[in-house]
Amino acid sequence: MTLREARKKSQLMKSYLFLELDKPRDKRQSQDEAECQKQFRAQPVPAHVFLPLYHEIMEQNEIRRQIATQKRKELLLSSQRPFSFLEKEEKKKEAIRQKFLAAATPSESSKPKQASQKVPKSTYDPLLGDKLKEAELYREIRIQMRAKDLLESSVAPIDTSNCRRKPQSRTATKTKQEKLGFLQDKSFSFTPRINPTIPDFEELYWAFQREAVRRQEVKEATRNKPFKLRTSNLRSRQRQANERIKDSHQLSKVSVQKSHSLTALSSLSSNTLPVHITDATRKRESAIRCSQESKKEGDKEGIYWLEEQKKKCQAIRKSVNSRAKALDPHKSLDETLKEKLKQNWQNMRERTKEYRKELEEMQLRVKNRPYLFEQVTKHDARQGAERRYRHTLQHVGLSEEFVRKKGEDATDATDLLEEESDIHRVPQPQSEKNDCTVQEGEPHKEQRGEEKAT
Repeated sequence: MTLREARKKSQLMKSYLFLELDKPRDKRQSQDEAECQKQFRAQPVPAHVFLPLYHEIMEQNEIRRQIATQKRKELLLSSQRPFSFLEKEEKKKEAIRQKFLAAATPSESSKPKQASQKVPKSTYDPLLGDKLKEAELYREIRIQMRAKDLLESSVAPIDTSNCRRKPQSRTATKTKQEKLGFLQDKSFSFTPRINPTIPDFEELYWAFQREAVRRQEVKEATRNKPFKLRTSNLRSRQRQANERIKDSHQLSKVSVQKSHSLTALSSLSSNTLPVHITDATRKRESAIRCSQESKKEGDKEGIYWLEEQKKKCQAIRKSVNSRAKALDPHKSLDETLKEKLKQNWQNMRERTKEYRKELEEMQLRVKNRPYLFEQVTKHDARQGAERRYRHTLQHVGLSEEFVRKKGEDATDATDLLEEESDIHRVPQPQSEKNDCTVQEGEPHKEQRGEEKAT
């Protein structure tokens, strides 16, 4: 056997095995395809499930809504003003609608009659009989439900609610007709007056502002006077202070404890029985008393030892400080503290003087400063003068630069003349006058320095 034949044999064996494996898979696929090709149709909803209450409720709501809108329209029409044009507009709309309807009617009549349509194929459907039966069953169920609802909502033949309401009297109807009679009468006697001119609101606003500025009154600020409260001199306050002093004195006094001896038993009534104290309780009390006394003595010794240690530490500290002062060339903290306090006090005085000076300057500036409307008037006057000056220069035919140059030349000439006159003058001796002024000025300066120090 050759290699080629052996290979062919092995390939044939493999193909046979693959075919055996593919058979169940192909069978499964064919079953799935057959299942998928099946047609399904949803069954109709049974008639006993469907209840037509929702549609009826919606119809009732729609009717109620239409009635409410109609009532609101009537109310608005009754409350509208006599000079509205709603009725006229409605009449116009109705006329236009009638025209359109009249134009549309002949076209409909002129159309030829259409041929009768063929019977639809759906009528030949075998399921049509089932549908008709379901419709008949549905109609019977609806009739039953409707009868049941009517029976539940039925009332007595005589309506008691209408009887309770009081009918409107004749006088009320007459007054209503008198009040609403103007709505029926279309010839109105009232004709409103219309002002065609529109006022200049901006000009009115600025005029009002100018008048307010002219009439405004400047009120002076209130000045607070210095005062001193004398509440400490009141009798109630003095009494409280005396009570506090008395309480402090009473607390300082040591309260004397009374001895609880057996003599107190005599004060008891005859009904009470005396308490019998055993030896154990007596020994326990004595032991407790001894332990408390020993504890007190230990506390006293500890306090005494602490006081002694404190005294020794103070003595050592004093000796160390004295030796450190003797050896240290620097100044002590007390001296430096006094100097710093003095320096800070002087700085504070200088700051207060500067602050008062600045306040006075600010007040002077505020007093001397003109009001805002005065500044505006000055500014307007200056601008008007400059405008007139330019207008006159243009009218004459001159320019501002030419006038400025002429003015500068004139100032230079006057300066030269003043310098020449100063040179030709004879200087007068003023040494004596200066000495006198210096001698007179010194006492004034000394007086001012004393006033500042005070």
